[in-house]
Amino acid sequence: MQQTEPGSSDPRVTAGFRAFSRGAGALAIGVALLVLVGWAWDIPDLKRLLTRGVEMKVNTALGMLLTGAALVCCQSSRLSMQRLSGLLSLAVLVLGGVTLAQFLSSWDAGIDTLWRADPAALLLGRPPGRMSQLSAVAFVLLGGAGITNCRLGWVVWAQVLTLGAIAIALYALSAFGYHGMDGGGSFIHPVALPSALLFLLLSLGWLAARPGVGIMRVLAARSFGGALARRALLPSVLVPTMLSYFAQALQERGVLSPDSTITLLAVTSGGLVAWIIWTVSVLLDRVEREQRITSHLREDANTDPLTQLANRRAFQTAIQGLLRRRREEDAVFSLLMPDLDRFKAFNDAHGHVAGDQALRLVGHLLKSALRPGDVAARYGGEEFAVLLPGIDGERAVLVAERIRRDFHVADWPHQALTVSIGVAQGHADDEEEALVARADRALYAAKATGRDRVVADTSLPTVQAPAPVQPGLI
Repeated sequence: MQQTEPGSSDPRVTAGFRAFSRGAGALAIGVALLVLVGWAWDIPDLKRLLTRGVEMKVNTALGMLLTGAALVCCQSSRLSMQRLSGLLSLAVLVLGGVTLAQFLSSWDAGIDTLWRADPAALLLGRPPGRMSQLSAVAFVLLGGAGITNCRLGWVVWAQVLTLGAIAIALYALSAFGYHGMDGGGSFIHPVALPSALLFLLLSLGWLAARPGVGIMRVLAARSFGGALARRALLPSVLVPTMLSYFAQALQERGVLSPDSTITLLAVTSGGLVAWIIWTVSVLLDRVEREQRITSHLREDANTDPLTQLANRRAFQTAIQGLLRRRREEDAVFSLLMPDLDRFKAFNDAHGHVAGDQALRLVGHLLKSALRPGDVAARYGGEEFAVLLPGIDGERAVLVAERIRRDFHVADWPHQALTVSIGVAQGHADDEEEALVARADRALYAAKATGRDRVVADTSLPTVQAPAPVQPGLI
């Protein structure tokens, strides 16, 4: 069974599918009861459900009642209700199977007129009380789907059976479009229009009963594909069938000629394709806008609001990635630790507003001096950090000197500021704390020797001495 990953299904969509499934079952129960009442009290309008097509047979209504009840019970979390759903579905399967066997042989099981006589069928030359061949096959498929649907390991098989029932329902509905609402034409034993609609509704209800599993995995997903499938899949299947039905109805009433019917079908089919394209475009636009918003939020979460450089968290993520590459791929990189000289005195003399202006200028200077792949971050206060991928310690000193000279020519507010920079090259056995500590020591050395200078860390990584060889092992 193929199931969605945790969190990939949209909870609202999943809840909506399950509510639809329960509603489909309840509606089928209600309609079936109305038809049975019509047969019990011989009310033709209830037998036909106010249509002028063929009547829904007693056994068909009984099958609808059992299928609807099985669908409702399957949604229950109680094991006893799920077992009842399986038993009801088994009864539906047997009802459809026995009826189908009667069509395939001369056997009369006596179930067609068990509940009610059907003399009108004899006048039409049909077996009295017997549902159509298509109805029998649909009940076999829906009964099998109901039996397997409540067993999680068999849900995909249930969905395959349900798709077969959907195909039968659409075929029966199309018959009314091509052969008129009376079900005539090439159909020896037609399906009542309400029966075809209920078969479709119940089939969709069984599909919706297990969202997030099998072929329903995409439909329930909180993704672009899921949203597109929910909007376009069902209309693309139903609209052509409904168009043929209504076009035939208009043609029967003399509203449309055969040529006009073909034109109407062509125009409306083109409109359906245009609607699907529009739906895809709207969803793509929404996805792109959400991605831009997410990108901005991610940038805001990793950006220092004052200097617009990376913040401490983004710096830690970047240095950990470079250290991993250093160990796994021997990729060289260096770390600069710039720190403004006498910045506290600058703040005391000119105020924090001027200090903020100076920090913003530092952010601009660092961005201008670096390559696109370099990372400049505000490490804390007036201290900064710069990561230089692909740059060894010797070349990193040259980069630091260029930054230091840029500070000399910058347009500072109120008073010029200088910078001291510590430089350290990443080693294969470095951890983040050790590398930052070495760059900090170089920075303190630059401060101690007069400020406004670059000092490189010259320490080598500690190499563990090899264990002495035991004489007895030589």
